[in-house]
Order: sequence, then C-alpha cells, then structure tokens
Amino acid sequence: MKKTILSVTALLTFSAYSQTIKPFVIEHCVDKMTDKEYYLASKNFVGTNIQNTQGFSITPHFKNVDGKIAQNNLILKNIGIGNCDENDTLIFLFEDDTKITITSWNKFNCEGKAYFDLTEDDLEMLKTKRISAIRFNNGYSYESLTYNLKKEEKGFFINVFTNYIIKEISCDN
Repeated sequence: MKKTILSVTALLTFSAYSQTIKPFVIEHCVDKMTDKEYYLASKNFVGTNIQNTQGFSITPHFKNVDGKIAQNNLILKNIGIGNCDENDTLIFLFEDDTKITITSWNKFNCEGKAYFDLTEDDLEMLKTKRISAIRFNNGYSYESLTYNLKKEEKGFFINVFTNYIIKEISCDN
C-alpha cells in the first residue's frame, strides 16, 4: 500500500511539474551612450497560412512606467499580405466568442509594419482569455489572413502579460 501511495504521489508531482508554463522572457538593457532604457520581447507570435506563403509576426513591446514594466504596444510585421500598409486592423477572437478589434496608428509604409496600441480593456482581455483566432486585415490592399491558433498557442498573450521574467542584457552590440 505504501508503494502505491508513493507511486501515485510521485506521478502527480511529475504531472504537475510537467504542466508548468515557462515564463515569458523580457530582455532589459540601458544604452550607456544615450541612457535610454529598452525592454525587448524574447520571442514573437507567428501566424501563417497553410502553405507558409503569407503570415505575420506580432511582437509585444514594453516600457517602464513609474518603476514598473508596462505593456506599450504591439508591432506587427506582415509578409505577403499586401505590398503596403495603412489603416490595418487586427482582430483577436477569444474562445468565449468575444473579440477585440484594434486599428494601426502608423502612417502609410511599404515595409510591412503596423503599430497597434491597446486600451486597458483590450489588455485585460489578452491577459485573461485564451485566443482561438487572429485576423490581420491590410487596410491599404484589403487583403487579410486569419490564423487559427493551435492548442499550445492559445495562451501565448496570457503568458506574455502575466507570467514573465526580466533578463538583463547588454545594449552595446
């Protein structure tokens, strides 16, 4: 009986440990020449079509506000979804069928970049709700791509905004 209890306890401990989500790493540095402080995401969210011919990456950006790290905005790089960008939209569809739609604020460009600010309500939803799909709409060409998230990707933004660690790096590269 003792062996059975010990085995079950070990199995439950191993199971709980194996389901622990790794913290998202935010890299921090201070440029010695300018004294500017930077917070950089260690990885992006990437969504592509099945053929991998179109896609987008979303990079969360952070800043220091009164000594605390705060979400600053999202930067999207699109590949193959129109040639230029202007008035782009990003739609997050959550598992509970609620959604947020945000519109880029940057000027017209042909670099495939779009910048999105989040309201407090948007940020709260991204912190607490699992995402089922993300759609990028190019406001200039009206082309779009909808990416349906895999099971292991659905909590990406929850992890980014609620489960992170700061890693000091050198800005002098």
